[in-house]
Amino acid sequence: MIDQIGDGVPAGPIRRVVTLAPDVTELAFAVGAGHLVVAVPHAADFPPEAVGLPRVAPNDAEAVLALRPDLVLATTAGNDPRVVQRLRQLGTRVCSMDVTSFARLAGACRLAGEVLGLQAQGERLAREVEERSERATVRARVLPRRDALYVVWWEPLIVAAPGTFHDDLLRRAGLSNLVPGSAGRYPRVDPELLLSPRLEVAVVPDERDLREGFARAVGSPAGARLASGAVRVIWLAADIANRPGPRLPAALEALVAAREAAERRASGVVDPGSVPPPTPEKQTPTNQRRST
Repeated sequence: MIDQIGDGVPAGPIRRVVTLAPDVTELAFAVGAGHLVVAVPHAADFPPEAVGLPRVAPNDAEAVLALRPDLVLATTAGNDPRVVQRLRQLGTRVCSMDVTSFARLAGACRLAGEVLGLQAQGERLAREVEERSERATVRARVLPRRDALYVVWWEPLIVAAPGTFHDDLLRRAGLSNLVPGSAGRYPRVDPELLLSPRLEVAVVPDERDLREGFARAVGSPAGARLASGAVRVIWLAADIANRPGPRLPAALEALVAAREAAERRASGVVDPGSVPPPTPEKQTPTNQRRST
């Protein structure tokens, strides 16, 4: 088997799995291999079954080796490639995921199922990812296409560029990424980009640090269009939006729903969910049903 960065994954029985990132932790559980997982990174907080497992530092190769894993699940979304390479050099079986799109996420589901001996479960999960993401993509096609940024950090301004799963998230939601493809996956860019008249939407993971950074950004000269409301800011739950794991379709669905609501408001259409129910009419002799 070949993983998503092109390295071979030797065959063999698997009884002990160590995961090095939250997204591959979720993936292992989603394909039905949670009972094999013996340790997870400190940031892993989903599913609930993973919360009580022993913790391991992803950058400590020796600590990982001490757990005697049959398989280590790693990701390009946060793991140090030098640590992953060292684990391989020391004879540990490693499978690395490189999810840069929803299609690659479906591929990661199939790969995890194959590596873990759970092909049917991996295929089912992959199809669910494909079907949910396609339904959300179809919903977004009726929305006006708008130029956008996916903000990873405000200070300094770090954004997602083409070639990332965040770029695919924007694209599928009917948004065009303003970051050039030559910038690298997550480049640091000039805050003046926030003043571009082309920028219409900023998508941001909803975390306290990013909320605080946003508050400072709107008070800066570069944040004038954010402060005025000329740029719509859409906050997405960070745990589903920042992890290229099996819950990523939920982030797409939430983004499309937020866009639909914003477009309705912009067109003057009141969202039915925001209208309070009518006050029941008070019973009077004139509107009471006459008894017979």
